[in-house]
Amino acid sequence: MAPTLSLPGAKHCPKGERKASGEGQLDTAKMKEQVRAALTRGTTFLLTQQREDGKFEGQLSSSTFPSCAYAWIQLARGETPDAALIKWFRENQNEDNAWGLDSANLSNPEATLFVQLILEQTLQRAPHPHLQELLESIPKHPLNLALIKLAYAAFNQFDWNELTLSEKALPLMKLAKQLTKVPILQRRLKPPRHRLPPVTLFNMPMFDELFIAEQHTLVPVFILIELNTTKRPQMIASLVAWLKAHVLSDGSWFRVNYITALSVLALIELQEKWTADEDIAVLIERGIAWLRSTRNPDGGCREALNLNVWDTALSTITLTELDSVPGFPNVSGTPDTIRLAAQWLTLHQNADGGWAFSGLRDSTLPSDADDTALSTLALIRAMLAGLASSDSDAVAESIHRGIAWLETEQGSDGSWSTYQPGQGDVGCVSITAHAIETLLAFSRGDFPKGRALQGAITRGIAWLRGQIHREGYWRDLWLAKNTYGTACAIIALVKAGMKDVPEVARGVQWLERTQNEDGGWGEDMFGNPTDSTVEQTAWCTHALLLASRENRATQDSIAFLLTHQQEDGSWQESCVGIYWEVIGGYADAINASVFPLLALNQYQNLGR
Repeated sequence: MAPTLSLPGAKHCPKGERKASGEGQLDTAKMKEQVRAALTRGTTFLLTQQREDGKFEGQLSSSTFPSCAYAWIQLARGETPDAALIKWFRENQNEDNAWGLDSANLSNPEATLFVQLILEQTLQRAPHPHLQELLESIPKHPLNLALIKLAYAAFNQFDWNELTLSEKALPLMKLAKQLTKVPILQRRLKPPRHRLPPVTLFNMPMFDELFIAEQHTLVPVFILIELNTTKRPQMIASLVAWLKAHVLSDGSWFRVNYITALSVLALIELQEKWTADEDIAVLIERGIAWLRSTRNPDGGCREALNLNVWDTALSTITLTELDSVPGFPNVSGTPDTIRLAAQWLTLHQNADGGWAFSGLRDSTLPSDADDTALSTLALIRAMLAGLASSDSDAVAESIHRGIAWLETEQGSDGSWSTYQPGQGDVGCVSITAHAIETLLAFSRGDFPKGRALQGAITRGIAWLRGQIHREGYWRDLWLAKNTYGTACAIIALVKAGMKDVPEVARGVQWLERTQNEDGGWGEDMFGNPTDSTVEQTAWCTHALLLASRENRATQDSIAFLLTHQQEDGSWQESCVGIYWEVIGGYADAINASVFPLLALNQYQNLGR
């Protein structure tokens, strides 16, 4: 049976218990009135999320792996994990005495084993009866995930030599890598999770073909393994040189907590077991200072520092669409909001013309296609509304550079990957959909100095249509799987003038079939059904409204969004973002504002 997720304030109705048609539902006139009021409150709340420098930035939720990794560093430095961290572990233990990966709190054996290790080591440093009771309550699980085995090895509870595959497995790994290029095998062939690759992979071309986050994860892991096994001087030197070359200007690696924590732990081990130069101590302290900035008020740590480029781009797109909300000043009444956001995006564009997920003005964090597509689209929308900036030429130049980046990074199959196609990356449904929408906006005649990009758009659409699952959904990489992928694909196809293609009809039917009894939609990061979330309900509603003006499903889903709006105009955020299935996902308050506003605005527009 699929797991379910209980959300604060959610009113989930099991199948078979749905209210009779019309019972408890808002009549059309009353719904329109409430939608107008909800848009006003929601927009007012979203405007409060803008920072003084113009960016929008939600506080991401804490999760288990980064919180454990931070405690691991404290232990590695001879310190006892601080009380706030231990409190976070206590408060986030589930009723079955296990822990989840993230704020969805679905119990997970790997997360539970990681917390158990940290608590055991903490108890050894500072005996406490309550901690002993907590440990005794934890269910037993066998060690399986290699990254958890690594942590246990660091505390002498697992054999370092058993962490990696044999070097004889490298030819098989190479073959598997080739096979994953076959589309039908991409989702079926997964790398082994119980063992890590041999350290010698680092010296092979195959390493350079790995996904960029995999490279950043494996290098510090390889350093730890090498220091505790064969201790080859040349290998250690090469790995450390790579690590030094990839540190960002803010002291982090990839602006991700777990990757940065592993890197700091590798350098701490280097100091203790090898000859380390004076730069190592500086890198350790800067890394720890950065990790400290990922601490949340609840005592835990979030996986990324922020997603402020994503948050700013989506907020700008939303505000430029809310151009005639009755009872609320038009966008022209809040020009500074859009102008400041557009200026911030322009200032944080990378030198190559793209945008990273988090704003660093020195271009050290690599550009990705999703943030580039959405940032470029946000600037196009702002410019067309006459609210981009006092320096419209600079904004136009920024847009053209973003478009050029997207053209360059389109894969040979027509898709867009997160980073670089062919380098451990695969085409992504939502990113391709966003890129198509951006190129469409740029190609329209009302954009100054725009140009036709029909070839790139056509190839992207062909790839997108081909990605639909036989059951009628599209699966995504970066947000809650099937609902997000399906919604993004439908939106892109409809905006490309392809509302009547069979894939749109199939996607609409799938959304209708999977709607929860309370009118919303919900899935976890593995695609399993859960109770409804406002984010998933909103993007599904938006897609359905674009595909069909008359749809019973949207009446129920709009009612769901209205019911779940909070007094201050916000909606309760849920864990719908995905970092990596191994370590879990995140909740972002900005997502819980922009997606409902886009859905409600679309409903309002259709009713005019």
